[in-house]
Amino acid sequence: MTAGESGNGHRLPQGSSAQTMLIAVTYHYVRPGFAGSAPGIYGITPGELETQLRLLGTVGEFVSIAQVRAAVRDRGRLPPRALLVTLDDGLREQVDHALPVLDRLGIPAVFFVNTWPIANRAISTVHKIHLLRANTSPTNFYALLQAEGRRQGIEVGPGVVPAAAAVQYPWDSPESAQLKYFLNHELAPDVKDAIIGPCFRHVFGDAEEAISGDLYMDIERLRELGARGYLGTHGHRHVHLGRLSRPALQENVRTSLDTLVQWTGVRPFALAYPFGSLEASRVEAAAVAEAGVELAFTMERAANVDLDRPLHLARFDCNELPAGRQPSFTVHSLFDSAPWARWHREMPEPGVPGNAMAAALKET
Repeated sequence: MTAGESGNGHRLPQGSSAQTMLIAVTYHYVRPGFAGSAPGIYGITPGELETQLRLLGTVGEFVSIAQVRAAVRDRGRLPPRALLVTLDDGLREQVDHALPVLDRLGIPAVFFVNTWPIANRAISTVHKIHLLRANTSPTNFYALLQAEGRRQGIEVGPGVVPAAAAVQYPWDSPESAQLKYFLNHELAPDVKDAIIGPCFRHVFGDAEEAISGDLYMDIERLRELGARGYLGTHGHRHVHLGRLSRPALQENVRTSLDTLVQWTGVRPFALAYPFGSLEASRVEAAAVAEAGVELAFTMERAANVDLDRPLHLARFDCNELPAGRQPSFTVHSLFDSAPWARWHREMPEPGVPGNAMAAALKET
Protein backbone atom coordinates (compact mmCIF):
# COMPACT_ATOMS: atom_id res chain seq x y z
CA MET A 1 0.00 0.00 0.00
CA THR A 2 1.47 3.35 -1.05
CA ALA A 3 1.24 6.61 0.83
CA GLY A 4 -2.14 8.24 0.35
CA GLU A 5 -3.93 4.95 -0.32
CA SER A 6 -6.39 3.03 1.82
CA GLY A 7 -6.57 -0.72 2.29
CA ASN A 8 -8.94 -1.06 -0.68
CA GLY A 9 -6.50 0.60 -3.07
CA HIS A 10 -8.40 3.87 -3.49
CA ARG A 11 -6.45 7.09 -3.23
CA LEU A 12 -7.62 9.33 -0.42
CA PRO A 13 -9.10 12.72 -1.31
CA GLN A 14 -6.58 15.50 -0.90
CA GLY A 15 -6.75 16.98 2.58
CA SER A 16 -8.71 14.08 4.07
CA SER A 17 -7.60 11.93 6.96
CA ALA A 18 -6.75 8.33 6.17
CA GLN A 19 -7.96 7.50 9.66
CA THR A 20 -11.50 8.88 9.38
CA MET A 21 -14.48 7.29 7.63
CA LEU A 22 -18.24 7.71 8.10
CA ILE A 23 -20.57 4.86 7.17
CA ALA A 24 -24.27 5.69 7.39
CA VAL A 25 -26.97 3.01 7.36
CA THR A 26 -30.66 3.52 6.71
CA TYR A 27 -33.74 1.63 7.87
CA HIS A 28 -37.40 1.90 6.92
CA TYR A 29 -39.84 -0.70 8.25
CA VAL A 30 -39.08 -2.07 11.73
CA ARG A 31 -41.76 -4.33 13.19
CA PRO A 32 -42.08 -7.62 15.08
CA GLY A 33 -42.89 -9.65 11.97
CA PHE A 34 -43.62 -9.50 8.24
CA ALA A 35 -45.31 -12.85 7.69
CA GLY A 36 -48.58 -13.22 5.84
CA SER A 37 -48.18 -10.55 3.18
CA ALA A 38 -47.21 -10.72 -0.46
CA PRO A 39 -43.81 -9.27 -1.41
CA GLY A 40 -43.77 -5.50 -1.10
CA ILE A 41 -42.45 -4.53 2.31
CA TYR A 42 -38.88 -5.52 3.12
CA GLY A 43 -38.17 -4.66 6.72
CA ILE A 44 -36.30 -5.78 9.78
CA THR A 45 -37.46 -7.01 13.16
CA PRO A 46 -36.33 -5.39 16.43
CA GLY A 47 -34.29 -8.51 17.18
CA GLU A 48 -32.56 -8.36 13.80
CA LEU A 49 -31.94 -4.64 14.28
CA GLU A 50 -30.26 -5.25 17.63
CA THR A 51 -28.14 -8.06 16.22
CA GLN A 52 -26.92 -5.89 13.36
CA LEU A 53 -26.21 -2.84 15.52
CA ARG A 54 -24.30 -4.90 18.07
CA LEU A 55 -22.23 -6.43 15.27
CA LEU A 56 -21.46 -3.08 13.64
CA GLY A 57 -20.52 -1.69 17.03
CA THR A 58 -17.66 -4.19 17.25
CA VAL A 59 -15.82 -2.42 14.41
CA GLY A 60 -17.03 1.18 14.59
CA GLU A 61 -18.34 3.89 16.91
CA PHE A 62 -21.87 5.23 16.57
CA VAL A 63 -22.20 9.00 16.29
CA SER A 64 -25.11 11.44 16.30
CA ILE A 65 -26.21 13.73 13.49
CA ALA A 66 -25.09 16.64 15.70
CA GLN A 67 -21.57 15.20 15.76
CA VAL A 68 -21.56 14.99 11.96
CA ARG A 69 -22.71 18.61 11.78
CA ALA A 70 -19.97 19.69 14.18
CA ALA A 71 -17.36 17.87 12.11
CA VAL A 72 -18.57 19.57 8.92
CA ARG A 73 -18.32 22.92 10.70
CA ASP A 74 -14.82 22.00 11.90
CA ARG A 75 -15.98 22.22 15.50
CA GLY A 76 -15.34 18.61 16.34
CA ARG A 77 -13.84 15.40 14.97
CA LEU A 78 -15.51 12.14 14.20
CA PRO A 79 -13.97 8.92 15.51
CA PRO A 80 -11.77 7.03 13.02
CA ARG A 81 -14.54 4.55 12.15
CA ALA A 82 -17.81 6.42 12.57
CA LEU A 83 -21.27 4.89 12.13
CA LEU A 84 -24.53 6.83 11.75
CA VAL A 85 -28.00 5.26 12.04
CA THR A 86 -30.77 6.84 9.95
CA LEU A 87 -34.46 5.95 9.55
CA ASP A 88 -36.60 7.29 6.70
CA ASP A 89 -40.26 8.18 6.11
CA GLY A 90 -41.48 9.06 9.62
CA LEU A 91 -43.07 5.67 10.28
CA ARG A 92 -44.66 5.18 13.70
CA GLU A 93 -43.15 1.71 14.05
CA GLN A 94 -39.67 3.25 14.03
CA VAL A 95 -40.37 4.99 17.34
CA ASP A 96 -42.36 2.10 18.77
CA HIS A 97 -39.98 -0.72 17.81
CA ALA A 98 -36.59 0.70 16.74
CA LEU A 99 -36.13 3.48 19.29
CA PRO A 100 -36.30 1.12 22.31
CA VAL A 101 -33.52 -0.96 20.75
CA LEU A 102 -31.42 2.14 20.10
CA ASP A 103 -31.97 3.35 23.66
CA ARG A 104 -31.06 -0.01 25.14
CA LEU A 105 -27.79 0.00 23.20
CA GLY A 106 -27.08 3.69 23.81
CA ILE A 107 -27.01 4.46 20.07
CA PRO A 108 -28.16 7.84 18.68
CA ALA A 109 -30.02 8.12 15.38
CA VAL A 110 -31.71 10.56 13.03
CA PHE A 111 -35.29 10.07 11.79
CA PHE A 112 -36.08 11.69 8.42
CA VAL A 113 -39.78 12.61 8.36
CA ASN A 114 -42.25 13.60 5.63
CA THR A 115 -44.74 16.11 7.05
CA TRP A 116 -47.49 16.07 4.40
CA PRO A 117 -49.00 12.65 5.26
CA ILE A 118 -49.03 13.48 8.97
CA ALA A 119 -50.55 16.92 8.47
CA ASN A 120 -53.23 15.62 6.09
CA ARG A 121 -53.96 12.22 7.65
CA ALA A 122 -53.15 10.79 4.24
CA ILE A 123 -50.70 8.26 2.80
CA SER A 124 -47.73 9.08 0.59
CA THR A 125 -48.04 7.49 -2.83
CA VAL A 126 -44.83 5.53 -2.30
CA HIS A 127 -46.39 3.88 0.75
CA LYS A 128 -49.64 3.24 -1.08
CA ILE A 129 -47.54 1.27 -3.54
CA HIS A 130 -45.89 -0.65 -0.69
CA LEU A 131 -49.27 -1.44 0.87
CA LEU A 132 -50.79 -2.49 -2.44
CA ARG A 133 -47.88 -4.81 -3.15
CA ALA A 134 -48.02 -6.23 0.38
CA ASN A 135 -51.74 -6.98 0.14
CA THR A 136 -52.17 -8.10 -3.47
CA SER A 137 -50.31 -10.67 -5.50
CA PRO A 138 -47.86 -9.31 -8.09
CA THR A 139 -50.21 -10.45 -10.87
CA ASN A 140 -53.25 -8.72 -9.40
CA PHE A 141 -51.30 -5.55 -8.62
CA TYR A 142 -50.04 -5.29 -12.19
CA ALA A 143 -53.54 -5.98 -13.52
CA LEU A 144 -54.92 -3.16 -11.37
CA LEU A 145 -52.28 -0.76 -12.64
CA GLN A 146 -52.85 -1.71 -16.27
CA ALA A 147 -56.62 -1.35 -15.96
CA GLU A 148 -56.34 2.09 -14.37
CA GLY A 149 -53.67 3.09 -16.88
CA ARG A 150 -55.91 2.11 -19.79
CA ARG A 151 -58.78 4.07 -18.27
CA GLN A 152 -56.59 7.16 -18.16
CA GLY A 153 -54.69 6.55 -21.39
CA ILE A 154 -51.34 5.92 -19.67
CA GLU A 155 -49.06 3.03 -20.62
CA VAL A 156 -47.86 1.25 -17.47
CA GLY A 157 -44.37 -0.23 -17.21
CA PRO A 158 -42.74 0.54 -20.56
CA GLY A 159 -39.07 0.82 -21.42
CA VAL A 160 -37.34 0.76 -18.04
CA VAL A 161 -33.59 0.08 -18.18
CA PRO A 162 -33.18 -3.21 -16.24
CA ALA A 163 -29.76 -2.28 -14.83
CA ALA A 164 -31.02 0.97 -13.33
CA ALA A 165 -33.97 -0.81 -11.73
CA ALA A 166 -31.75 -3.56 -10.32
CA VAL A 167 -29.41 -1.04 -8.70
CA GLN A 168 -32.26 0.86 -7.06
CA TYR A 169 -34.28 -2.21 -6.00
CA PRO A 170 -31.85 -5.12 -5.55
CA TRP A 171 -34.21 -7.08 -3.28
CA ASP A 172 -37.01 -7.38 -5.87
CA SER A 173 -37.40 -9.70 -8.83
CA PRO A 174 -36.39 -8.09 -12.15
CA GLU A 175 -40.02 -7.61 -13.18
CA SER A 176 -41.00 -6.11 -9.84
CA ALA A 177 -37.92 -3.87 -9.72
CA GLN A 178 -38.63 -2.49 -13.20
CA LEU A 179 -42.26 -1.77 -12.32
CA LYS A 180 -41.26 0.00 -9.09
CA TYR A 181 -38.63 2.01 -10.94
CA PHE A 182 -41.19 3.06 -13.52
CA LEU A 183 -43.66 4.14 -10.83
CA ASN A 184 -41.18 5.90 -8.55
CA HIS A 185 -38.69 7.40 -10.98
CA GLU A 186 -40.22 7.79 -14.42
CA LEU A 187 -43.83 8.84 -13.88
CA ALA A 188 -44.52 12.48 -13.06
CA PRO A 189 -45.84 12.78 -9.47
CA ASP A 190 -49.31 13.94 -10.52
CA VAL A 191 -49.64 11.10 -13.04
CA LYS A 192 -48.46 8.54 -10.49
CA ASP A 193 -50.93 9.87 -7.91
CA ALA A 194 -53.73 9.68 -10.48
CA ILE A 195 -53.01 6.00 -11.17
CA ILE A 196 -52.21 4.76 -7.67
CA GLY A 197 -55.04 6.59 -5.86
CA PRO A 198 -57.88 4.66 -7.53
CA CYS A 199 -55.98 1.37 -7.19
CA PHE A 200 -55.55 2.00 -3.47
CA ARG A 201 -59.24 2.80 -3.00
CA HIS A 202 -60.16 -0.36 -4.93
CA VAL A 203 -58.26 -2.49 -2.40
CA PHE A 204 -58.63 -0.52 0.85
CA GLY A 205 -61.86 1.42 0.33
CA ASP A 206 -62.13 4.58 2.44
CA ALA A 207 -59.60 3.46 5.07
CA GLU A 208 -56.79 5.85 4.08
CA GLU A 209 -57.15 8.17 7.09
CA ALA A 210 -57.24 5.29 9.57
CA ILE A 211 -54.28 3.55 7.93
CA SER A 212 -52.33 6.82 7.91
CA GLY A 213 -52.87 7.24 11.64
CA ASP A 214 -51.39 3.81 12.28
CA LEU A 215 -48.57 4.14 9.74
CA TYR A 216 -47.01 7.51 10.55
CA MET A 217 -45.70 9.17 13.70
CA ASP A 218 -47.96 11.54 15.59
CA ILE A 219 -46.85 14.94 16.88
CA GLU A 220 -46.11 13.58 20.36
CA ARG A 221 -43.59 11.13 18.92
CA LEU A 222 -42.07 13.87 16.75
CA ARG A 223 -41.65 16.10 19.79
CA GLU A 224 -39.79 13.34 21.58
CA LEU A 225 -37.41 12.96 18.65
CA GLY A 226 -36.95 16.71 18.38
CA ALA A 227 -36.10 17.01 22.07
CA ARG A 228 -33.41 14.35 21.64
CA GLY A 229 -31.87 16.02 18.57
CA TYR A 230 -32.95 13.05 16.45
CA LEU A 231 -35.23 14.85 13.97
CA GLY A 232 -34.51 15.35 10.27
CA THR A 233 -36.62 16.07 7.20
CA HIS A 234 -37.49 13.89 4.22
CA GLY A 235 -39.30 16.80 2.56
CA HIS A 236 -42.93 17.82 2.94
CA ARG A 237 -44.05 15.29 0.34
CA HIS A 238 -42.17 12.13 -0.57
CA VAL A 239 -41.40 13.16 -4.14
CA HIS A 240 -38.46 12.91 -6.51
CA LEU A 241 -36.65 16.20 -5.77
CA GLY A 242 -34.48 15.90 -8.86
CA ARG A 243 -37.58 16.38 -11.02
CA LEU A 244 -38.79 19.55 -9.28
CA SER A 245 -38.09 23.10 -10.32
CA ARG A 246 -35.85 25.07 -7.98
CA PRO A 247 -38.79 27.05 -6.49
CA ALA A 248 -40.86 23.87 -6.02
CA LEU A 249 -37.91 22.09 -4.43
CA GLN A 250 -37.34 24.91 -1.97
CA GLU A 251 -41.04 25.10 -1.14
CA ASN A 252 -41.12 21.36 -0.45
CA VAL A 253 -38.15 21.52 1.91
CA ARG A 254 -39.06 24.80 3.61
CA THR A 255 -42.63 23.67 4.22
CA SER A 256 -41.39 20.54 5.96
CA LEU A 257 -38.94 22.49 8.12
CA ASP A 258 -41.51 25.14 9.02
CA THR A 259 -44.08 22.47 9.88
CA LEU A 260 -41.66 20.57 12.09
CA VAL A 261 -40.75 23.78 13.92
CA GLN A 262 -44.44 24.48 14.48
CA TRP A 263 -45.06 20.97 15.81
CA THR A 264 -41.91 20.43 17.86
CA GLY A 265 -40.14 23.74 18.40
CA VAL A 266 -37.07 22.25 16.67
CA ARG A 267 -35.86 23.13 13.17
CA PRO A 268 -33.97 20.20 11.63
CA PHE A 269 -30.79 20.84 9.66
CA ALA A 270 -30.48 17.47 7.89
CA LEU A 271 -32.35 16.07 4.87
CA ALA A 272 -32.59 12.64 3.27
CA TYR A 273 -33.43 12.85 -0.43
CA PRO A 274 -36.60 10.81 -1.11
CA PHE A 275 -35.68 7.75 -3.20
CA GLY A 276 -32.03 8.81 -2.88
CA SER A 277 -30.90 7.79 -6.37
CA LEU A 278 -28.28 9.69 -8.35
CA GLU A 279 -30.98 11.46 -10.31
CA ALA A 280 -33.18 12.04 -7.26
CA SER A 281 -30.28 13.79 -5.52
CA ARG A 282 -29.11 15.62 -8.65
CA VAL A 283 -30.51 18.91 -7.47
CA GLU A 284 -28.95 22.28 -7.06
CA ALA A 285 -27.27 21.92 -3.70
CA ALA A 286 -27.46 25.67 -3.23
CA ALA A 287 -31.26 25.36 -3.41
CA VAL A 288 -31.56 22.98 -0.48
CA ALA A 289 -28.94 24.96 1.42
CA GLU A 290 -30.96 28.14 0.94
CA ALA A 291 -34.00 26.29 2.24
CA GLY A 292 -32.16 25.67 5.51
CA VAL A 293 -30.42 22.32 5.00
CA GLU A 294 -26.82 21.80 6.14
CA LEU A 295 -26.46 18.03 5.65
CA ALA A 296 -28.19 15.85 3.06
CA PHE A 297 -28.03 12.11 2.43
CA THR A 298 -28.38 10.09 -0.76
CA MET A 299 -28.71 6.34 -1.17
CA GLU A 300 -25.33 5.93 -2.84
CA ARG A 301 -24.09 2.66 -1.38
CA ALA A 302 -20.73 3.94 -0.22
CA ALA A 303 -18.62 5.20 2.66
CA ASN A 304 -17.84 8.87 3.25
CA VAL A 305 -14.09 9.44 3.49
CA ASP A 306 -14.46 13.20 3.69
CA LEU A 307 -17.19 15.68 4.59
CA ASP A 308 -16.42 18.15 1.82
CA ARG A 309 -19.74 17.33 0.13
CA PRO A 310 -22.12 17.71 3.09
CA LEU A 311 -25.16 17.87 0.82
CA HIS A 312 -24.36 14.54 -0.86
CA LEU A 313 -23.44 12.14 1.93
CA ALA A 314 -23.72 8.45 1.05
CA ARG A 315 -25.65 5.74 2.91
CA PHE A 316 -25.98 1.98 2.78
CA ASP A 317 -29.26 0.13 3.03
CA CYS A 318 -29.29 -2.03 6.16
CA ASN A 319 -29.66 -5.17 4.05
CA GLU A 320 -26.25 -4.60 2.44
CA LEU A 321 -24.29 -4.43 5.68
CA PRO A 322 -23.17 -7.34 7.88
CA ALA A 323 -26.16 -9.23 9.36
CA GLY A 324 -28.38 -7.84 6.60
CA ARG A 325 -30.35 -9.84 4.04
CA GLN A 326 -27.59 -9.77 1.41
CA PRO A 327 -24.45 -8.35 3.02
CA SER A 328 -21.80 -7.04 0.67
CA PHE A 329 -19.02 -7.18 3.28
CA THR A 330 -17.95 -9.08 6.35
CA VAL A 331 -17.99 -7.03 9.50
CA HIS A 332 -14.21 -7.00 9.79
CA SER A 333 -13.70 -5.92 6.17
CA LEU A 334 -16.41 -3.24 6.19
CA PHE A 335 -14.27 -0.15 6.67
CA ASP A 336 -11.48 -1.49 4.46
CA SER A 337 -13.65 -2.76 1.60
CA ALA A 338 -16.57 -0.35 1.33
CA PRO A 339 -16.47 1.71 -1.88
CA TRP A 340 -15.99 5.43 -1.46
CA ALA A 341 -18.68 7.98 -2.20
CA ARG A 342 -18.31 9.36 -5.74
CA TRP A 343 -21.63 10.97 -6.64
CA HIS A 344 -21.41 14.68 -7.42
CA ARG A 345 -17.76 14.78 -6.41
CA GLU A 346 -16.30 15.46 -9.84
CA MET A 347 -17.50 19.07 -9.75
CA PRO A 348 -18.27 21.77 -7.17
CA GLU A 349 -21.68 21.95 -5.52
CA PRO A 350 -23.92 23.81 -8.02
CA GLY A 351 -23.91 27.47 -7.12
CA VAL A 352 -21.23 26.94 -4.46
CA PRO A 353 -17.66 27.05 -5.84
CA GLY A 354 -15.17 24.43 -4.72
CA ASN A 355 -15.47 23.45 -1.09
CA ALA A 356 -17.03 26.77 -0.13
CA MET A 357 -20.15 24.97 1.14
CA ALA A 358 -18.25 23.18 3.88
CA ALA A 359 -16.19 26.30 4.56
CA ALA A 360 -19.31 28.43 4.88
CA LEU A 361 -20.85 26.02 7.39
CA LYS A 362 -17.69 26.13 9.48
CA GLU A 363 -17.99 29.91 9.73
CA THR A 364 -21.64 29.99 10.87
